Amino acid sequence: MSMKTGAKVAMSVAVVAAGVGFMIYTTVSSGDALEYYKHVNEVVGEADSWTGKRLQLHGNVVAGSILKKPGSLDFKFAIHKEGSWVDVQYKGIIPDAFKDCAELVVKGKLLDSKRFKADTISAKCPSKYEGKMRRVGCGDRHLAEIKGYRDNS
Repeated sequence: MSMKTGAKVAMSVAVVAAGVGFMIYTTVSSGDALEYYKHVNEVVGEADSWTGKRLQLHGNVVAGSILKKPGSLDFKFAIHKEGSWVDVQYKGIIPDAFKDCAELVVKGKLLDSKRFKADTISAKCPSKYEGKMRRVGCGDRHLAEIKGYRDNS
């Protein structure tokens, strides 16, 4: 006995639909697919709304803010956008383009209004931001405030 062609097609469609539905469910339920893409100034202004949520946070490295723990892959640096900044903690390998003024997207969670725990860093192409940073600055006016914050936390 052989199944009719229509029944075979319907069965195939049902199996594929169930597989796709399962993949969507497992991706969404893990929370990794639910990341908001925000700029630093948007998040700092509404920190209570974003604390503890997964974010992709966009900004530029504040010149002079990069600290690396000797003998480790532990980094601390600040990123800024339009007058706002957050201090980023990151452990891992950094991109080649990571340096003062670099345009970054960090993925992770906002811990509070001034601290972000990143698990991934992506750097934008340096040729795209070098001229812009010369015009608008590298956030170095925030450096004293960042150092004061780090000393008190």
